[in-house]
Amino acid sequence: MAQMPKSQPWDSLIDENLKKVFEEDANADLPPQLMDLLDRLDKIHVATQEASGPDTPTDDGEVEE
Repeated sequence: MAQMPKSQPWDSLIDENLKKVFEEDANADLPPQLMDLLDRLDKIHVATQEASGPDTPTDDGEVEE
């Protein structure tokens, strides 16, 4: 682990390191199996919306006409 400079408080150092870790994780590619699953779910969602007719509530609770 890196040495903490004397002028920097522990909380700040921990915050910076956590941000680095989570940024790296958020920018990482998803595994192909998960991407395939997400694609399949998107297709199901689209098919369900196309099958629903007018007066069907939308995701935000509004009724489409």
